[in-house]
Amino acid sequence: MANDPAFLFYPGDYLRDTQCLSEKVQVSYDRIMCEHMRNICISQQQLKFFTKRLSEDEKEELMYTLTKVNGGYQIEWVALSIMKRRAYSESRRKNKAGKKKNICKSYDNHMENEIENRDKDKDSLKEEDKKSLDYLKNNLEDFKNDEFKNVNVNLEYRKFCDYLKSKGKRYKDYTAAFRNWLRSEYVPKTKPFKPGKYDHLVEIAE
Repeated sequence: MANDPAFLFYPGDYLRDTQCLSEKVQVSYDRIMCEHMRNICISQQQLKFFTKRLSEDEKEELMYTLTKVNGGYQIEWVALSIMKRRAYSESRRKNKAGKKKNICKSYDNHMENEIENRDKDKDSLKEEDKKSLDYLKNNLEDFKNDEFKNVNVNLEYRKFCDYLKSKGKRYKDYTAAFRNWLRSEYVPKTKPFKPGKYDHLVEIAE
């Protein structure tokens, strides 16, 4: 498959990571973000190259925004966005390959509504999980209180569902998990948000 020249850029995630970075550190962050298009995992050698002009304090500042994974480091939201884009592009390629004629129509048929796609993805969840998520979706208004009055809870619900599917997470209490998701995203904190922060909720064993 040819290299995809783009990925979805989320300004909120970018600003969350970079709004307090110094100028030189932000430049290194941006270069790592672009490098993710070629390497979804930044090796220790590559990281050394991107940080060679930074002081030790500046390196520590940058490491605050990176996630350590097997084999190196990632800007987590960028890596997830690129993987989702690649999966989408591969799906488009297979969809077109299955059409013997009228390629233009195949394009239109594939461009389904984003929300409809997410609803179809629920088929991969267990029945009890789908019921819990549907209940949560129907009661999103309950979260529009003073604590989350400036939050687009509908958008965050969709991002939350995407995260569950990408990580294979399951919870006994999805309402509590979603509330912790919102708090992790919007309550002021000293460290960048990492999904594992609400893993203390009891997960269901596979």
